[in-house]
Amino acid sequence: MRGEFIGVWSETWREIWLPLIDQPLGENDEGLPGDIFCELYRELSKALRKPTESAAVSLLLRDAIALREVFDSAAQRAKSDLAHDVVKEAFDKSGAEEAGTVEGRKTLIEAALAALLGEPGAPLLDSQLQKHMRDDTKVMAAWKRAVERTINDAEASRELFEKTTAEELAGERAVVSFFESVYNTLEDLEKPGDDALTNRYFNLLAGFIEKFSLRYDLRRPCTLCPTLPGVFANLVRDLRALTNQDPHLDGLMKDFEDAVRDLRHDVSDRRIKTCIQKQVNLLEAIGSEFPGVKGKTLGAICDQVGTWPHEKLKAAMKNLYSFASDYPGIRHGGTPASALRAVDMRDMVAMSILLTGFTPYLESRLSAEAIFGGGATQAGAFAPVAALAVDSAGAPARIPRPGGFLSRLAFWRRER
Repeated sequence: MRGEFIGVWSETWREIWLPLIDQPLGENDEGLPGDIFCELYRELSKALRKPTESAAVSLLLRDAIALREVFDSAAQRAKSDLAHDVVKEAFDKSGAEEAGTVEGRKTLIEAALAALLGEPGAPLLDSQLQKHMRDDTKVMAAWKRAVERTINDAEASRELFEKTTAEELAGERAVVSFFESVYNTLEDLEKPGDDALTNRYFNLLAGFIEKFSLRYDLRRPCTLCPTLPGVFANLVRDLRALTNQDPHLDGLMKDFEDAVRDLRHDVSDRRIKTCIQKQVNLLEAIGSEFPGVKGKTLGAICDQVGTWPHEKLKAAMKNLYSFASDYPGIRHGGTPASALRAVDMRDMVAMSILLTGFTPYLESRLSAEAIFGGGATQAGAFAPVAALAVDSAGAPARIPRPGGFLSRLAFWRRER
């Protein structure tokens, strides 16, 4: 995450947000609106990861509407002939909505179900919570209500904004969109013809990018453009993340990286040939896993992937492969007469960059859009939800106690 906003997110409070709000504006020392963080948090919430698993369960328990839905559904699943008024009365008498903690709400709901149904309430509640947390629509609705309660409270908005960690953010692209959207939010707070606030924000953001050597150019009015070094770094990072998921590819990637490191001590043509060989081996293995590809050599793989926009581009990749195969000592004995000179660091640098640049044509899981924009994770998308554990008796296991962002989110303005 070097060169990305998300890697230095913890520094933004001191470097951007405090200077933005603490310094007076204009000659009259005009302060900023007290509820400015309500609007800032509204934008930040769009860049946050949405809750899954235990965090989603915590959210449901904290939300008054979702809590009642879970109770009603659990009761009706156990006894379908229960009158609605009876179930409603049991919930109202439970006092769960007034409880100040998730654990307190859960205990009271379990007791109310047990009293209503004449059987232990914990398994029934846990089973229904599991069903609800798998329903993205219900979780998202509870999430939106929690965010709305927060942005209606200036104190809560500021505190949650300050306490948000990088782990709670949905990814680099979401963070970039947030920084750009803040400019428009601040612009809406300005008087016509007065751009002091947006100018201050632009300058603070530009200074932050320069101080931490982030891989962006900031353009007016407030557009964050990835730099070429940043795009290449994202490609290498995403490629490394993908190869880490496969033991075979992971081994080949490490072989290549080790060969590059070895050049620190010996830049002989022999070690340079080894670097090129290891990288071609890696690309060959990556391309062989492309859907529908049956070829085993990089040349055959290039003919089968079907990703090329033009024959000449495919030919360029195949020519690089031919060079590695024909030049003496890289992949094979080669043709000594074809070598015009000994390979040197020019060839190592050029071949490494060129071969890496061709990987999006050979690896179907790489997203060029995400590489350009800085990460594939999108705000608003739900991560996969793992199944709730089941104990040996067949009953749902106890749901673990959640923590982090959601433990702070919903109780600022709890629904009654």
